[in-house]
Amino acid sequence: MPSIRSQPIVCLTTHQPIGYELFHSSLRQYANRSSETIHLRALEETVQLIECDCLNKPFFINVSAGLISESNRFFQQIFEALRRLKEARKIIHLELTEESAGVTLVKRIEQLRPFCAQIVMDDFGSLSSNLDRLIQIQPDAVKIDRELLQTLSPDHRYQGTYAALLELLDRLQIEVIAEGIENQSQFLWLKNHGVTRGQGFYLEPPRIQAMV
Repeated sequence: MPSIRSQPIVCLTTHQPIGYELFHSSLRQYANRSSETIHLRALEETVQLIECDCLNKPFFINVSAGLISESNRFFQQIFEALRRLKEARKIIHLELTEESAGVTLVKRIEQLRPFCAQIVMDDFGSLSSNLDRLIQIQPDAVKIDRELLQTLSPDHRYQGTYAALLELLDRLQIEVIAEGIENQSQFLWLKNHGVTRGQGFYLEPPRIQAMV
């Protein structure tokens, strides 16, 4: 049975949830061979869950940047979904995933932007989300890839990378959401370096919301 995983985005100062990331199980299960049909079904079921949910917090939903760019059908469904949710007074942050996308991506993102609270670039710092993509999309916020938290270790070869990324994003006036916070030392380092939003098992693990 398909399900949707929910994990809060937490304010690192107050420890209170400020939104919830939703991720459909089928996108994770078939990550290496996800088809347009799977993405379309996952999107519709996610939208249905959001419409029925009584929470007033924002929702963060993952969508394929590649399909937005390359599939007219998928782009149109995203557009209609965001319109529906805005009419239902739901606050949506659109997270862009995927390592590659066509030339129409930027234009289509601009068409979707009025219906979102934020355009969020997922996994920034990984091979799939690089500086070139950042400049093209000009997102409102980025999620820094969880693997980069390993560079906080004093003996890490690339120690200092995370701090450099924070400085860059601050100069560009792009908000930061830290992914993969797994222990107190990571949490305190991020908090002391001005990061105000984050998610991870240390804050609260994901929970499953079954689709019936």
